[in-house]
Amino acid sequence: MKNWSAAAQSKFFDNDQERLRNILCAVKTSLANFAHFCFMFTATPNPISPDYDQLDLIASPIFVLEVDEEGVPRYVAFNACAREKSGKPLSHYLGRSAREVYPQAYGRTAFARHCEVARSGKQMVYELDLPLDGVIHSIRTTLVPYCDPETGQQLLYGSSEDMSAEQATRERQVSFDTLTQEMEQFVALAAHDLRSPMRNMALLADMLKEDFVDHGDGKVELLDMMQHVAKKSMVLISDVLSHARTTEMTAARTNFDLSHLCRDICDVLDPHEKHQFSCTAAQVSTDRTAMQIALRNIIDNAIKFGGKVPLKIDIRVQRGAEDMLDVVISDDGGGFSDAAIKFLSGGAFRASSGYGLLGVRRMVEARGGAITASNSSENTGAVIRFCLPGEWLGTAKGLGNMITEWSKDVEEEELVYRRRA
Repeated sequence: MKNWSAAAQSKFFDNDQERLRNILCAVKTSLANFAHFCFMFTATPNPISPDYDQLDLIASPIFVLEVDEEGVPRYVAFNACAREKSGKPLSHYLGRSAREVYPQAYGRTAFARHCEVARSGKQMVYELDLPLDGVIHSIRTTLVPYCDPETGQQLLYGSSEDMSAEQATRERQVSFDTLTQEMEQFVALAAHDLRSPMRNMALLADMLKEDFVDHGDGKVELLDMMQHVAKKSMVLISDVLSHARTTEMTAARTNFDLSHLCRDICDVLDPHEKHQFSCTAAQVSTDRTAMQIALRNIIDNAIKFGGKVPLKIDIRVQRGAEDMLDVVISDDGGGFSDAAIKFLSGGAFRASSGYGLLGVRRMVEARGGAITASNSSENTGAVIRFCLPGEWLGTAKGLGNMITEWSKDVEEEELVYRRRA
């Protein structure tokens, strides 16, 4: 280098310094990117573990929740089958809770179930409605808690099943059973009404034959035929009545928490939480589908025609007569019209009575129950009472004779309990 000219040496060092500056700039950029990556990795709660990749091999919706230090269950895995059915990418779930993933009341209800399993440490099977790929589905989920013995980390493993088709089938079966019962009642009524004319026809034939003179023109044979037809018809009518009296509708009973059912119904009918609901915290055994349809229609009718926002709706259940459950739904709205009260209390149907109430009355009565309607004594709302075959199994969660109330003002969307006198 000592043989180089001064200008050549200066140019060499200038070029070398330029290359060094470029290298340092590249290293600085790489370090910045690495730091940003580290920040993103640590800022994302509970990144997915490679151990969960194998869940994608399962052809059923599977998810995993990790309970953080604050007791909030957050998704750490959502397998390929679950993502396909939901129509959302994996990034939509990771590190988020159910109330952040699903909109409005759907997410709050799912989040409440997750928190309940995390607190109790017990497996739970529950059904709720969830929006999946833009469509509301009825989902049955089995949620199993697990605590890692090495780290102490609490995990919740969930498997889901779409019950929308089964739910629709159950409701169609209820409608079919109700229609069948109505047809049998109609046939029994028609048979009962026809028996008297047939009896009168047989008596009339006997009376005509007493003083009738046979002239050999075949009229006596006609009277005998009429009498025989009348008696044969009476036998057939009696057989129809016997069949109608002995035919009974049987419905499978299910043990369930009424407050959970009521909350799910109210979440669907009032997703924006404009109204206030309260319900008896009770475990019951009855036809769950029939109870759900009755409550859903009555509550929906109250919301539509209550005439005020917010509307207070109270659902109470108690032991009724032998093997019966009594349910009372009351609100503080505008009350019933006279036509609806008369119809639900056993009167004839008129268009002003409401077609939804017609379906509820037919279904309840088809199962051996009864339904009545009235306006409250203070003239501040409507009251519907109905009963269905069933059994009171006790209060839910050891709350005693409590009422479950859902309130907007409660943090974490917890259930609030208030005792009634």
